[in-house]
Amino acid sequence: MRDDQRDHVPDGTAELHLEPLRFIARTDAVLRLGTLMLGAGASSARVRDTMDRTAHGLGLERLESRVGMTDIVITAQRGQLFRTRVAEVRHPVVNSERIAEVMHLSHRVAGGVTADELQRELDRIERMPPRYPAAVRVLAAAAACTAFAFLNNGGWAECLSVALAVALGQYVRIRGARLQVNEFLLVFLSASAALLAFLGVSHLIELLGAPSPQYGAALTSAVLYLVPGFPLVTGALDLARLDLNAGVNRVVYACLVLLSTGCAVWAVAAVFQTSAVAVAAPELGEPLLSLGRLVAGFVGVMGFALLFSTPWRIALAAAAIGTIANVGRLLMIDHGAMQPVAAAAAGVAVGFGAFAVSRFVRAPRITLTVPAVLIMVPGASAYRAIVGTIEGDTISAVQYGVTAVFVVVALAVGLTVARVVTEREWQRPSAR
Repeated sequence: MRDDQRDHVPDGTAELHLEPLRFIARTDAVLRLGTLMLGAGASSARVRDTMDRTAHGLGLERLESRVGMTDIVITAQRGQLFRTRVAEVRHPVVNSERIAEVMHLSHRVAGGVTADELQRELDRIERMPPRYPAAVRVLAAAAACTAFAFLNNGGWAECLSVALAVALGQYVRIRGARLQVNEFLLVFLSASAALLAFLGVSHLIELLGAPSPQYGAALTSAVLYLVPGFPLVTGALDLARLDLNAGVNRVVYACLVLLSTGCAVWAVAAVFQTSAVAVAAPELGEPLLSLGRLVAGFVGVMGFALLFSTPWRIALAAAAIGTIANVGRLLMIDHGAMQPVAAAAAGVAVGFGAFAVSRFVRAPRITLTVPAVLIMVPGASAYRAIVGTIEGDTISAVQYGVTAVFVVVALAVGLTVARVVTEREWQRPSAR
């Protein structure tokens, strides 16, 4: 192109003013909305549905989109005009508040919001600071994993050790994220810090004369805050809707995070000659056991919800749903039900519960279902399977690994059944 021709090429701002239908501005607004939602951890299917609703509200006749785990490609159409845009999310996080804000905004677009007004609202959402300070997130992680320790039949000493260890591990995780450390390396370092702190506190409790608690059985509870619950659940839901591109990527990412954590568990256990595959027996009898599980389930779900920046009213609703479903699941297992069957029933219960409650708390269902089912994800079994594989204990590795896989699949099946029954768009899934 000659210099005199290049001088007549309008820049991006001029092009927006020359385009009479504001087609470019509308397309860019839709893409940015989808990018914010994807970067907050929403499933690809939900991002696509939200962008479709927003596009039609802005007057775009058609929107074709391909949403992966960290990228979006859209092609918008109005009359004879076409525009294709690509965006990438470089550092996705989990932020339930942002998901809720973007979804509420997409519903308001149908009421006559322009592209410029939508961009201003997206600016406001993007500038929103974290809902909870670092200290609250540290306490939330400690509370959630302490609840896990109790649900894994730990006593007071194990719960105390887990609480202090997770507080340190989560602090390392937050500091490392601010320094933009490689994510998998950060997971390994955070897990190692938590495990070393757990063993140190456990040894100190023994020196103080505590009665021989089963520390090895609670070791994996100290790293359960690192379980990639959001990508694992959203990936399973994407696969259920035949969105293989995003679903496979999310599941693979979740497996890599689990592998990084599992390697840290094995390394610390090997160095300090501690068993990471032991399973403790309950110390309490009924009805105290069920009552303790009820409280622990509520605390665990609430802790994970706060970790995901979930607003209080939504976190309380998720905690209530998850507590009831989890206690029912544990009672089924105690009475002889297979773990996958109990998990599937609990997933259905969580799905229907989220459907019934979401309209009252005005929350996206994903912000209710993920914290509620995360307390049921067998993270301890997954870590024990990894440790067993590294140590060459094939029987333990297969046993724990198969249990973890089938329980996660069963939870996803339960959530999918509830979605299919209660949401019309889930009854006719389509791959894109």
